[in-house]
Amino acid sequence: MEPPHDYYERERKRKRKPLRVTINAPERLLSSTVTQSQPLPFLPNELIREILLRLPARSLLRLRRVCTSWKTLISSSQFAKDHLQHSTAADPSLSGPRVAYHHNYRDGFGDFSLRSLVENPSKPTEVVLLEERLNHTVIGSCHGLLCLRFDVVGINTCVRFRLWNPCTGLFTTASVECGDFLSDRGFGYDHVNDKYKLVVTVKHRREYTTRIYTFCRNPSKRAIQGIPFLSIKGDDKGVFVPGTATLNWIRSHAILGSMVFSLDLVKETFSEFSLPLNDPDDKTFFSPQLCVLRNCLAYCFDHEKTRWFVWVMKEYGVPKSWTKLAIIPSLPCLSNYHFRPLYIWGNNILVAVATPSRIVLYNLDNGSFEFPLLKPTPSIGLYVFIYHESLVLPPYPELPSSSFS
Repeated sequence: MEPPHDYYERERKRKRKPLRVTINAPERLLSSTVTQSQPLPFLPNELIREILLRLPARSLLRLRRVCTSWKTLISSSQFAKDHLQHSTAADPSLSGPRVAYHHNYRDGFGDFSLRSLVENPSKPTEVVLLEERLNHTVIGSCHGLLCLRFDVVGINTCVRFRLWNPCTGLFTTASVECGDFLSDRGFGYDHVNDKYKLVVTVKHRREYTTRIYTFCRNPSKRAIQGIPFLSIKGDDKGVFVPGTATLNWIRSHAILGSMVFSLDLVKETFSEFSLPLNDPDDKTFFSPQLCVLRNCLAYCFDHEKTRWFVWVMKEYGVPKSWTKLAIIPSLPCLSNYHFRPLYIWGNNILVAVATPSRIVLYNLDNGSFEFPLLKPTPSIGLYVFIYHESLVLPPYPELPSSSFS
């Protein structure tokens, strides 16, 4: 009996010489047409680096296992900085923006994907609950790092702060300790000196002092006198504007009404400039908020509880560059409550609403609202921060641990 037709095909494949795969040479591309007698195609290291810079941070974490040279490259601080700059400049959505939140102290800490929430709001977005950090609160975010506050309970209870990269799991070795801590004011980055800094207000012998702590192996601190934090309006968390090395608040001025109060983290000095609309006698403005939209300082306020005005400052520190971005109507289910714009994705503004606690999407083109679903449903409030997944190393990082990974 003659063998079936596919028998000869199987025999031919079985006798074919196997492909040569070189594990320790990732620079060479494999092809189904390459045999042992042919050299494998070669990619220069410079081109490989350019390709890797265009991949998401989470993918790069897995690619570190390919070989030693890739691990060395991807783990370097310079590559992390270049990757951050490329991902945020080319297409911020490629940097895996996520929403981190906490609601009250010891009452919830977690995060979720912004892409998932915006692209399919009708499908529940999975919330990652970080129960091991229930006693942590977020002070601010910058370059993929979260500045966290936590209390150390013992004979002498003290307040500490440390930096954490949720994507890599790395955190700072040394934490900033504020024994006479009163309130946290903000977290940002000094790009001139390549330092991350924390601003707090402390009370010592009935005197209030503003201190700027620098995250390093032995955290340093410097006191600054004359900072008018007692006149700050609304949320006392400073808004960090990328590229400016400034933290910003709204404060009341006896003569000029409300002003933007700006603290320069490089010079460690402060200045003030005006808001787009400013009438100290106008009682129709409620709950003014500063935020960052498209890497610009933004200002929003409620007008007569009927609509929210959103302005952006296109050129930082130049009042004439204030530009009206949107007028968002107040819905019956959202009126009379504080809200905070968080991020612009395409033609949508992501907004956090305090009560009822939820995330809202407002379409800038057609004026429609969407109410994305989160699973499980967290209690978010206004303690919400956007961070972009990155490979940036916290100063003097430690490896992840079971207690703080």
